[in-house]
Amino acid sequence: MIARDWILDVLAELELWYWPIFLWELYWLDRYLIARRAENRSGLVGYSVCRKGRIYITLQAFGDQPDPNDWTAFAPRQPWDRLPLDASGPWQGIRDAEFKAPPLRVPQAMYDASGHTLAAPFELVPP
Repeated sequence: MIARDWILDVLAELELWYWPIFLWELYWLDRYLIARRAENRSGLVGYSVCRKGRIYITLQAFGDQPDPNDWTAFAPRQPWDRLPLDASGPWQGIRDAEFKAPPLRVPQAMYDASGHTLAAPFELVPP
């Protein structure tokens, strides 16, 4: 079902002489959507309207039934291993590492195009 509000919004945007084209396209879009719903119970159809009233279908995605011959049904499955919470194992170096921020780089003085100083010079304070 096509929403009435959407139809009225589109008609408000279109030139008056393109209304018959849009309404004709709307009739065929509605028939198309009814036929697609009869074939597929679930799915998504996206459509848009051009400036001359023509409706273009931009997206079609319907729910598929799973393929019985899908190779992933026969792929071996192994559960994920839980990471150790203690400091042992391969994660020890990451857990015990000290992360330090890189030193802050600030310009010593800021100058404009004529060479005048705009701001007082800054100094880096050692940590």
